[in-house]
Amino acid sequence: MPQLGPDPHKLSPRIPENPRRAAVGVILWGDTAGARKLVLVQRGFGAPQHPGEIAFPGGMVEALDRDLPSTARREVAEEIGVQEGLWELGCFPDGVAKTRIRFTPVFFRWEEPQPRFVTDRELEQVLMLPLAPLLDAPWSIEHLHHHGQPFDAPRLQLQMEGWTVPIWGATAYVLKAWLDVLRSIA
Repeated sequence: MPQLGPDPHKLSPRIPENPRRAAVGVILWGDTAGARKLVLVQRGFGAPQHPGEIAFPGGMVEALDRDLPSTARREVAEEIGVQEGLWELGCFPDGVAKTRIRFTPVFFRWEEPQPRFVTDRELEQVLMLPLAPLLDAPWSIEHLHHHGQPFDAPRLQLQMEGWTVPIWGATAYVLKAWLDVLRSIA
């Protein structure tokens, strides 16, 4: 079971303070030979939440969502226009975002031969990162304090088209835990 702390039912040491829930879609794109790329988004620099950050598409549960995977599917459709062909693989343990909201990572397999995205106004771009280099990526651990509580958080400095952008926070917890699982079974 993926975990970075002493609790096997959550990814991060933070405690949620907001009773609302959220879900993110972790999309593994590939073909019949297997997953080859990971779909991430870069939030728009003017977005109300997490401006400019690299993240998984996702958001808050709404009243009509049947469950957390339904929330992730709806958010993926709204944010990047992917509405069909997603095969649900399962969920990871919950994490807590810096906004202190509990979220559930929902994993999907997507075999669309010609990936196309329609982004909403809150996104800068959609990224399709090859999986192989991510498995050997040089992760670091940041020692942070938040609300007087010390904790360690993973961080990856991602090189993209001549500039460096960090993957950190909730996205890093999910991505690193998943990559750790892949490395342990390879």
